[in-house]
Amino acid sequence: MKRILLRSGAVVLALVVVLLVGVRLVYGGGEPYPDQRTPPLVPADEVEVLAELDWPPGNVTASAEGRIFFNTHPFVQSQRFADAFLFELVDGRPRPYPNAELQPDLQWVFGMTVDRQGRLWVISPATLDRERTRLQAFDLATNERVVDHQFEPGVARFSQDLRIMPDGQTAILADTGAFRFTAASIVIVDLARFQTRTVLDEHPSTQPQDWVIQTAHGPHSVGWGLVTFSVGVDGIAISDDGAYLYYATMSHDTLYRMPTAALLDPSLGAEALAERVEAVGRKPLSDGIELSADGTVLITDVEHGSVATLSPAGELRTLVAIDEVVWADGITVMPDGSAVLTDSAIPSYLDPLLRPPALEDLERGRPYRLYRFPVPGPKT
Repeated sequence: MKRILLRSGAVVLALVVVLLVGVRLVYGGGEPYPDQRTPPLVPADEVEVLAELDWPPGNVTASAEGRIFFNTHPFVQSQRFADAFLFELVDGRPRPYPNAELQPDLQWVFGMTVDRQGRLWVISPATLDRERTRLQAFDLATNERVVDHQFEPGVARFSQDLRIMPDGQTAILADTGAFRFTAASIVIVDLARFQTRTVLDEHPSTQPQDWVIQTAHGPHSVGWGLVTFSVGVDGIAISDDGAYLYYATMSHDTLYRMPTAALLDPSLGAEALAERVEAVGRKPLSDGIELSADGTVLITDVEHGSVATLSPAGELRTLVAIDEVVWADGITVMPDGSAVLTDSAIPSYLDPLLRPPALEDLERGRPYRLYRFPVPGPKT
C-alpha cells in the first residue's frame, strides 16, 4: 500500500511539474524592453511634490476648474487599514469624495475621468473582488451621485480606464484582459441605455507583446517568474475635438489611435475596424496616458519613473524623470497645461502571488506622492 501511495504521489508531482513548465512556456518569459529615454525636457527642480500620502495613489483626473481627484490604488486593498478610497485634493490635503458615507462603494475604483458635462466618472472592475464591473458618476456642481450601474457578469470585466465622449453620451473603456489568459479589448458603452459593444478584442494593438517589465525592484512577474506581468490595452485618451481615441497597451512598443466615428459605428465588423487602426509612434512600456491641448500624448514610463511625450509627428521625447518614482501610473493635464502624476509604487509591495500587501511593507514606502510639473508647449 505504501508503495502504491508513493507511486501515486510521484505521478501527481510529475503532472504538477509538467503543468507548471507548460504555464511558464506559454505565459512566462519575454525579453527586456529597449530603453526609450532621452534627456528630459523639464529639469528636476521644476517638479513639485503636490501631496504626500499614507497610501499609494492609483489614478488621477482634474476638472475644467482645476479640481483634482485621485484614488488609493486598489492593489493595496487599503480597506483593511483605512475607510476612505476616493479623494479630492483640497488645499493640498486629501478629502474623501464625495463624502465619508459613500466610501464603501468606492473601495475598488480604478480608472477615473471628468467629462465636459462636469461629471466625475469612476470604474471598479469586476476582477477586484466583485462579480460585476461597476460604473459610477458624480455631478461636480452638487457632489451627488448621478449614475450607479453594474454591468452583467463577464461584461467589461477587466476595465481599468475610461473616457467619455464630448457629448457625454458614450463611455469608452479599456479592458486589459487577465495577463495573456484572456483577450484585452475596447468596450463601447451607450450611457442612455447602458448597452455595450466589445471591439478590437483580437487585434494586435490591444494585446500585450512579449516584453518583461523591468524596474528597480527587478522583473515584474507573478509566481516568481512563472507568469510574466503582461498587460493589455490600459491607458486611453480622447482628442479635444472628439475625433480620435488614443490607446496604449502597457506591454507594447507602439501607441495607436482610432477614429471615434469608426468605433461608434455598430455596422463595422472586426476587419473594417482593424483597417482604421493607426500607429502613432514608438512608446515606453506604459500605464496612464493623456493628451495635451496641442495633440501631444503624455505617456507614463513604468520602468524608469518618467513621463514621455509623443508628438503628432511621432517624435518620442522624455518629458520628465523623477528618481523617487517607483511606478509612474496615472496622469492628467490641468487647465493651465501642467501635468499631475501619481506614483503607485506597485513593484515595492506587489506580492509574487498577488496577495494583499502587508501593512509593514506599505508603511516602509511612505510617503507616497502626487507630483506636478510643467508641460512645454510646441516649438515655434
